[in-house]
Amino acid sequence: MRKGLIFDVDGVIIDVSHSYHYAIKNTAERFLSKDLDIDLVREIKFKKGINNDYLATLEVIKTFGGSASLEEVVEVFNQEYEKLKEMERLILSRDFFKKLRDLKVPLGILTGRPRQDLKDAFDRFELWEFFDVVVDDDTIEQPSLRKPNPYALNFCVERMNIDYAVYVGDSLADYQMVEGFKKQYTKRVDYIHFGDRVLPPSVKVVRSEEELFQALKEALQNQEEV
Repeated sequence: MRKGLIFDVDGVIIDVSHSYHYAIKNTAERFLSKDLDIDLVREIKFKKGINNDYLATLEVIKTFGGSASLEEVVEVFNQEYEKLKEMERLILSRDFFKKLRDLKVPLGILTGRPRQDLKDAFDRFELWEFFDVVVDDDTIEQPSLRKPNPYALNFCVERMNIDYAVYVGDSLADYQMVEGFKKQYTKRVDYIHFGDRVLPPSVKVVRSEEELFQALKEALQNQEEV
């Protein structure tokens, strides 16, 4: 059996709590002409399982009684993110991925990040060398089939040419994508939840780099015993 590991980026590999989250907040504030609490902004995004930050921004605006078009939000959001992107920091270190490469399994990325944003971050943190397949928000042409649609996960699995994968995510949308995959496709994908922001039911939760490495190693070993 050919096995692999697939990672979300935001909230798993890269801390975006001071970049994308504040870009949502700042963009919504510009349309609403009022100050917003960052915790309320995060609650709307994560509890409603909104993967796309443009759509999360629209939902925040709507929640507080405002209105905007998607095109308007995209333009303003990108301006705000440009001011904040240097605030991003690695959550999972380069040494972590070096250790994973020693396990001799392919590593993949499945993210909702636009391609240019991902390129900027991966160039900045020198991450490209660790990943065999990268699926970003521009890889799949049809928007409705992009992450968190299970099609995107299957697309990544097939590109990696694997029979079994673990997907590491940090959101309700990530969990729901894997659950949807299990209903639609025959290959097996397990889910590991990284962090405490929103805890889906009955899933493996890890909170540190060390815990995650051990959980991934065990998941791969368990497949050898099946």
